[in-house]
Amino acid sequence: MIINKYMYLDKLFKILEVVVRSGAGLTVSDINKITNIPKPSCYKLINDLVKNDLLQKKDKNRFILGERLKQIARLDLHDVDVKFVSKPLLQKSANNYGVTFFLSRLRDQGVEIIYVETPSKNQISFLHPGHGFRPMHACSCAKVIAAYASDKFQLNIIHSRLKSYTRNTRVNPSLLKSEFKKIRAKGYAECIEEIDIGICSVAAPVIIKNSNIFLSVGATGPLRTFSDSFREKIGNYLIGISDELGSMIQNKNIWTKNINTLAS
Repeated sequence: MIINKYMYLDKLFKILEVVVRSGAGLTVSDINKITNIPKPSCYKLINDLVKNDLLQKKDKNRFILGERLKQIARLDLHDVDVKFVSKPLLQKSANNYGVTFFLSRLRDQGVEIIYVETPSKNQISFLHPGHGFRPMHACSCAKVIAAYASDKFQLNIIHSRLKSYTRNTRVNPSLLKSEFKKIRAKGYAECIEEIDIGICSVAAPVIIKNSNIFLSVGATGPLRTFSDSFREKIGNYLIGISDELGSMIQNKNIWTKNINTLAS
């Protein structure tokens, strides 16, 4: 019986390994050919993995990594690794624009600011957002992650008890749902005095291959600096560097190493 359990686990990990390495996902027939696991067993094993959210079905009957497996892999992506990769780019951005840049990550049901880079000392003034958690409905760094999350995740936010921090905080479910759609269309989120009067921020998602959005990069400053035109300018800039950050993390093998370790 114990031997059978080990064989069962071994087959599960074989399937996970080949799916991870495929990148675009595999059909049952693909998995059967690569692993030599009989098709009836493949169907059963894949079904078990799907039930436990370790795999999920994509288009054309292909299977890709499930949300649970991605979440497990994210736990091993240490903040210090992300900060190390991000620091030079955020430092340069803060000095070029004269405002504070910051990096945030999803933790369970909240978003935490994990790294802040301020302009050089010759700048007249700037704002420091501080570290710590931000509400999913009222801060650009959190809203942009929520906007790219699953419908289920968004519904949990929309229908929870939402705190109103200022008169600009959106707590109406319909307005929030609509805003998430607009954020995805633009590629970045804005926070205009939603948490503190006179304070604005803009954030874009950091896209990493084979992963849900769980990191965002943003900039913050006073309302007088973050005019409509400046927010649009900084938003488009953040979209550009967010792609760069995602590539840098992948090139450093931080993410790839962690997720491949799970399947090896």
